[in-house]
Amino acid sequence: MSDALTPGATARLLGVAPSTLRSWDRRYGIGPRERSPGGHRRYAPADVARLRELCRLVGEGLPPASAARLALAPAPPVPAPRSPGPPRAGSGREGDAGAGSAVPGDRPAWRPGGDTLPLGRAGPTLQGIARAAMRLDADLVEALLEEALERHGVVAAWEELAMPLLYGMGRKWEDTLRYVEVEHLLSWCVSSALRRVPPPRGRGRGGGEAGTAARTRPTVLACGPHEMHCLPVEALAAALRERGAPHRMLGPCTPVEATVQTVRRTGPRAVVLWCRAGGTADAVALRSTLRAASGTTRSTAVYTAGPGWRSVDAGPADGHLDSLADAVRVLAPGGPPPVP
Repeated sequence: MSDALTPGATARLLGVAPSTLRSWDRRYGIGPRERSPGGHRRYAPADVARLRELCRLVGEGLPPASAARLALAPAPPVPAPRSPGPPRAGSGREGDAGAGSAVPGDRPAWRPGGDTLPLGRAGPTLQGIARAAMRLDADLVEALLEEALERHGVVAAWEELAMPLLYGMGRKWEDTLRYVEVEHLLSWCVSSALRRVPPPRGRGRGGGEAGTAARTRPTVLACGPHEMHCLPVEALAAALRERGAPHRMLGPCTPVEATVQTVRRTGPRAVVLWCRAGGTADAVALRSTLRAASGTTRSTAVYTAGPGWRSVDAGPADGHLDSLADAVRVLAPGGPPPVP
């Protein structure tokens, strides 16, 4: 009984709604075999394994009723191996989303062509989001992400959930050249959830207490002129908003002139330039921003962020922000804790 999960934990693990579990139990008899001492439903590992198989079959197009019959059928006996030998190619990695069934004879944990994401040793929430994303269930993906953001804060949710999901999706596309629709849906869901992160209680959306936000110098967040992917910058914006730190987000493909004029007009305390690939245009953007920052009446720090700056030689910035946690420590050192 110690390994049994509550209905809510099981739903998060599988990436389905708790009402779906109740419906499957009521309609098809595929539910928990155990109860807690108080009579509450508890899902044992074998129950979870059957539900995983049901989710897989439904994802491959079977009607739920047929999928439930197959999932409830006894597993065929596994023949003993003829002789020891090396593992089969593509035999899987423990913990990948969609894997981990305890039923002998289940398919491998990770196959490049399967309906799973390579996530390493993934926890229940990460696995649940990945499964929901592969089913294109945007509402559930966003709900799980928002729950994680509220419970753990932006930095932890980004580094422990969003980054592994996006990396795993990239590997999935490289291995199969498929599921580009899942990558786009997942990116949009992450962006949507990040933009809904609220400021601390008693503070406005501008990131400061009433009457003081306008007097607080913001941090300007900009991307390179050709940088279309700005989710890491959106995560930084959400983390700053969560801590009540004023900022101005200029978005992807920021023109150099837009960054320069924002620096001149706002006199920010800091500027962050994000670059993933690196190129001549990014070097121009950094040099122009450094010149604009040197002309402000009060000191403005200029930081680089992203892997693209390794190949760009554009002048001495005030520092490079290696991670979201690093950026938050530098840009919002006195902010309130993200989770009450």
